[in-house]
Amino acid sequence: MAQQVALKQLTEMGIPVGRAKAALERTKGDAMSAAERVFGGDFDDIPSDDDADDFLGESSRGTNQTGFRTPEEQPFVERVQRIVTLEDRDNEVDGSDEGSYEFEDYEDDAQGDNHIQSDPYAGIFFSKDRVEQVIEPVDEPEYVVMDDDGGNVKVTVRLLDRSEWMSGCPEGNEQSFLFQLYSTLNEDFPCSHGCGQTLKRRKEDFFCLFSDFPRYARHISSIVRPICPRCQGMSCLACGEKTDDDAPSVSAGGKGKGRSLEDDRLLHCLNMQGLLIGVGLHMIQEAFATGKSQSIHIPGSRKPPAKKRKTGVISKKKKVSSVLGSMGLAVPAHVVTPEPDELDEDDHNPHGGAHSSQAKGVGYAGSTHEDHSWRLAAQQAQEEADKRTASLLAHVKVYLPQLNRASGTRTSDHMVHPTTLAHLRRRSGFVNDLLRNDSLLDMSGRGDLYRTLFDWLEVISSHEALASLLAMPQMRPTKIEPGQDDNTVRITYEGASSPRELLESCVIQAQAALKGLRSTSVEETTGSPTEEEKRLSATEAANKALKRIEEESNDENRVLKAFCERIVACAAAIDRSIKEVKGQPFLDRMKESLPKLPDVGEAVEQDIAAGSSEAATIAIYERWAGRARFQYCDMAAPSSSSATEISYRHAFSGQLTSLEMNDAPKRSLAIAKELAILTTALPVAWHSTIFLRVDESRVDCIKAMIIGPEGTPYENGCFIFDIFLPLDYNIRNPSVKSMTTNGGKYRYNPNLYADGKVCLSLLGTWTGPGWIAGQSTLLQVLISIQSLILCEEPYCNEPGWAQGSGSTGSKSYSANVRRMTIADAMANNIKTPPYPFENEIKTHFRLKSQWIRKQLDRWKALDDGHPISGDSYSPGVRSRDSKPSERAEGSQVPFDQYADELRQLLDELDTK
Repeated sequence: MAQQVALKQLTEMGIPVGRAKAALERTKGDAMSAAERVFGGDFDDIPSDDDADDFLGESSRGTNQTGFRTPEEQPFVERVQRIVTLEDRDNEVDGSDEGSYEFEDYEDDAQGDNHIQSDPYAGIFFSKDRVEQVIEPVDEPEYVVMDDDGGNVKVTVRLLDRSEWMSGCPEGNEQSFLFQLYSTLNEDFPCSHGCGQTLKRRKEDFFCLFSDFPRYARHISSIVRPICPRCQGMSCLACGEKTDDDAPSVSAGGKGKGRSLEDDRLLHCLNMQGLLIGVGLHMIQEAFATGKSQSIHIPGSRKPPAKKRKTGVISKKKKVSSVLGSMGLAVPAHVVTPEPDELDEDDHNPHGGAHSSQAKGVGYAGSTHEDHSWRLAAQQAQEEADKRTASLLAHVKVYLPQLNRASGTRTSDHMVHPTTLAHLRRRSGFVNDLLRNDSLLDMSGRGDLYRTLFDWLEVISSHEALASLLAMPQMRPTKIEPGQDDNTVRITYEGASSPRELLESCVIQAQAALKGLRSTSVEETTGSPTEEEKRLSATEAANKALKRIEEESNDENRVLKAFCERIVACAAAIDRSIKEVKGQPFLDRMKESLPKLPDVGEAVEQDIAAGSSEAATIAIYERWAGRARFQYCDMAAPSSSSATEISYRHAFSGQLTSLEMNDAPKRSLAIAKELAILTTALPVAWHSTIFLRVDESRVDCIKAMIIGPEGTPYENGCFIFDIFLPLDYNIRNPSVKSMTTNGGKYRYNPNLYADGKVCLSLLGTWTGPGWIAGQSTLLQVLISIQSLILCEEPYCNEPGWAQGSGSTGSKSYSANVRRMTIADAMANNIKTPPYPFENEIKTHFRLKSQWIRKQLDRWKALDDGHPISGDSYSPGVRSRDSKPSERAEGSQVPFDQYADELRQLLDELDTK
């Protein structure tokens, strides 16, 4: 087994199996020594063969020419072929995976465009459906004592070992180049001036992980140009080439952001570029993972675990954590299970208490005071982590290859070292984690970090050899298991969305926020300067301009507007670069697969093929619901009293017409942030989805449709709510009215009245934790209605009946709600679908037609035979001995009448 593991490691470095076997036999199974000898040319006499196909099976790599470029601009000998898993083959057959695209070379795109030929990953297949398992070695952490602060301070630092340096899902010959650079920087070399002197290189010279990147950069700068003791000539310690002069550490002159961070010594060669980016990305990943872990554990206020070092479990956990930390991961519980005596007392209760508190009712009643002190601690921890990550990004970004470097381009800017590409591809998980954020509110609150991230992305996108990385699906570690011994782990990598795809969700949020700000603010007008302004001196005018800039910087609306515009501009810059590198056809295909909001009035259609499986139907439904959940529409209608006045097809039309949109800047900001969140955060699922419609000109005019959750008496019914955001929103809660009442006749729930009133503590209509100014959101209100009101046993929502779960009264109440749902929330909505959800209602019932028929059969077995009792219905009015009213012979049970009508309506939908 050990021999097979070693052989697999060598083949993943790009070494032919024949040479790998010979080298392992010569080195008695030592994989690293074998690799050194192969790359040293000891086995060049053994021809490259096809044994790898026999060894690797389905995951074999081919020998086509790749687009990777070495520092000498020579192509690699091998390129990766498509790696097929069983899942890949299934997708090839049905081809139904909408919303995704494969990143591969399209020959038609390359015709007549020299820029496209520069793509280093041209022809390599990447897919979000790809799955790979990699066995990676885990070395014991190694520490050394190093000089810091110009030699005045001694510090202990960890060394970046070879396994961490080479970790990740390999492509082509990436492993061989990572191995070569790491080995080169550990080997002595002859003086570049030809005097015969040997100059020393040590592992600790290059791979010492200082506490921050500036310290590391200063250390490298101080040692990278040694002077030969024999000839006094100067060489570059990284590449071994001659350097004639000792350039100043920090270049003088030049303009541009980050200019003062540049160190000319560290821009000398490609080896230095690969080293700095590799080590820098390891630091960023570790800092980001540490910050994420700290913010997650703040709320529990748990004490740190005892430091017990005698057990073998802790030793392995420490070793595994080093390699996982370099990938931005914490050590998962399934990799290392602590011994019982290593657990804190609190570990037995993950919620931090001796006993978890029982739910009281449905969660809308209870104490009006809650302890939010943990929020401050979590926020402070997050701010510190963000500050460190942003600082690392800013410092490492300076050494990315940049063709428009302010101080002038270097050789290492024009040409990209293969290890730079490998590290950027493997260690950019933090980019996806940050872009996966579905809250513009959170992103804008962490603006410094995100602005630095956008700078990073734009630098990468501006280089023709790096731009394609942003359109490439990432291989992310999803599962880590112990290996065959204490020195290995088995890591499963799965394809995930590309950074550009995730950025599109941020763009959608930003565009929604900008629309909200434009719709609720006064347009600025700039005219000719007044006579008073003309008489101002240059100094006075400058002071006035500075004051205006300061005021704008403190204006939250302007800050959010600038942040959103930055997001949109970043995406546009990336698209321009992708077009240059991959071509317009590729860009068009990529953009077609990106998430997007439907246009105003656009009907999002979705059909289903006859005979589709349950899994396929669910996937189709959720894909459709994801596209249709948020949309702008026109709710305005001519007023019945005046042709010039405008009313709204909305329960709060009176408030809307009387409210001026530009009266409250804070309200504008709150609404803009809300819209940004709602565009991507509304829950979408086969079991229950929330659809939202916002007036295109009055963003405080909103309608929601909640699909009744599965397992409740509301299942698959369409429940519509009109929402108005008042002038003092979000200091005060929104106004919400239920519109699914069968014309004011049906009370669906103790908290949903027939007149449309919605009882919820967040809305101030019930006791309990209420609306928190500046923190509570409309999304919370919608999810509370979906989960707490449209619940399994609505009977228990009534005060004093919370203990009646499973009682006869509860069953009778639910049976009545089911009948109302069939007759009104289903049948009436199909017959006369309310604006603006006509298309969504019909598509929902058409896609779920077969499942709703089965649902009616289940509900029939639970029915008690009574007719619908609307607003006057109250459990307890009937005695337990009451029977359904007598019916004429041959007449239907009321439930059957409602169900038959619904089935007929479903038949009509199926034939359209």
